[in-house]
Amino acid sequence: MQELTIRETQEVALEVLKTITDLCEKIGSRYFLAYGTLLGAVRHKGFIPWDDDVDIMMPRPDYERLLSYFKEHAEEYPHIRLFNYDECPEYPYMISRFSDNRYKLVVDNEKPYGMGVFIDVYPLDGLGNDYKLAVKKAKKADFLSTCCFQATRQHYSTEINTSGHKILKNILKIPVFIFSKIMGKDYFQRKLKCIKYEEYEASDYVGCGVWIVGGEEDVFPRSMFTELMDSNFENYSFKIPKEYDAVLKKIFNDYMKLPPEKDRVGHHHYRTYRL
Repeated sequence: MQELTIRETQEVALEVLKTITDLCEKIGSRYFLAYGTLLGAVRHKGFIPWDDDVDIMMPRPDYERLLSYFKEHAEEYPHIRLFNYDECPEYPYMISRFSDNRYKLVVDNEKPYGMGVFIDVYPLDGLGNDYKLAVKKAKKADFLSTCCFQATRQHYSTEINTSGHKILKNILKIPVFIFSKIMGKDYFQRKLKCIKYEEYEASDYVGCGVWIVGGEEDVFPRSMFTELMDSNFENYSFKIPKEYDAVLKKIFNDYMKLPPEKDRVGHHHYRTYRL
């Protein structure tokens, strides 16, 4: 097998993104670039040079429409495989991924389950109209998401950052890791799937209820995503929120400022191979 560079991996992921967003446009499902991919679109007009994944968000009804259509027409996309809680028992997350099966990922500290070069698809759920209750739901989901992730790690690992805050966080992670391994990922995945959320369109606040990993940081006013616009990303154009500035400030604060050079690294820790 031939190992890909990060740029080659980005190019493959870009084509997966184009395939899935074209499908969204075809069936009338709303989507927009999210997290580091949205930041890349605004700050770099493409990938953040060291970024190693692609993220999009979709309102829950549009997300379910996409998954349903794809499963019914999977034979039309022979190189693309859908991964989520329902499609792959070994899959360790609660969001969906679309993966190019002509490639293989070898992920540090994670058992293989057939993943290739992928894009992440986050469903946005309604968190209600009360901000405090929305944050409470988000923090519960954040804890369950953290435990689910830790349950699928092969061994305990610490964060590289040695600041006081990070050292404390690493210490607190030890009992969470032990608890998570005892209970197992299936327990937390069932818990996450059973959380009841409000209808997307009826909620003032929204978030990815099945995989919130930033707590309050991942609770958004739905109005931020009401209007979308086109934005250049590499050699294509994709949808982003018109309120992208507010979205990015909420997630990254001073998002136009580049991080220190030592922090310009990918965060998924995997190697990609062409089969």
